[in-house]
Amino acid sequence: MAAKALLLLAAASHAFITPVRRLRPMQPLRAVPLDAIELTTHTLAANSALTSTADELAGSLFGASLLPWLAMLYWLKHPKTQAPKGVCFGLTYLLAFVFGSIPAAIGAGALYGASLADADWLHGAAESLLAATNCVVVLGFRDALAGKDDPDRLRTAATYWAGFAILSCFVVVAGNLMTMDAAAHAPWLNGVGNLDNVNEPINALSIPTWIIHTSSLVEWLVAMGLAWRYADVIGRKEWKGVTW
Repeated sequence: MAAKALLLLAAASHAFITPVRRLRPMQPLRAVPLDAIELTTHTLAANSALTSTADELAGSLFGASLLPWLAMLYWLKHPKTQAPKGVCFGLTYLLAFVFGSIPAAIGAGALYGASLADADWLHGAAESLLAATNCVVVLGFRDALAGKDDPDRLRTAATYWAGFAILSCFVVVAGNLMTMDAAAHAPWLNGVGNLDNVNEPINALSIPTWIIHTSSLVEWLVAMGLAWRYADVIGRKEWKGVTW
């Protein structure tokens, strides 16, 4: 009888007491080979050098493209060309983007030691001037095809947009408690529409900057399509050269 009681007690204790698991011995830490560290270091250095070279090349091409553009503007303004005033103003207004991008790029380098593409709030504001230019060019060609020319309306719209681009910069600065110390990667227009909890690089473009990039490209394609059509309507093939 006593033996049965002891067996029942042992079974009950085994049911309610969790057995202790045996811990596996710790695996020794493996040392990272020096070759792998050196390879990673060289890769990062090469990527940094490639980025710097690309930025320098882009800056050189940007400056070199100014002379052909000025030559085209001279052709547009020549009396024999008889260019529509709205188109002439729109293509001339691109200089606002050029002279707006230069101080923005200088500011990004002086304030943050970064390229303009890495300073989102300056990048977006400068790029918005290009989008405004392309819109004005589209409207200029559209008016010319419709047989009307109203450059004053386009000048007014362009002036308002330039004011908006400048104001957007002050909004970012004001959002930093008026310390005039806006962060390098502060999003343009406060990053309206940015996705939360998304793992992105710190210098990723904000949604507003992506939108302005995409819209400026689409607008330019539309403008060049209208320029091609305008050349066919007036029977002057040299206008197709504007698209190149």
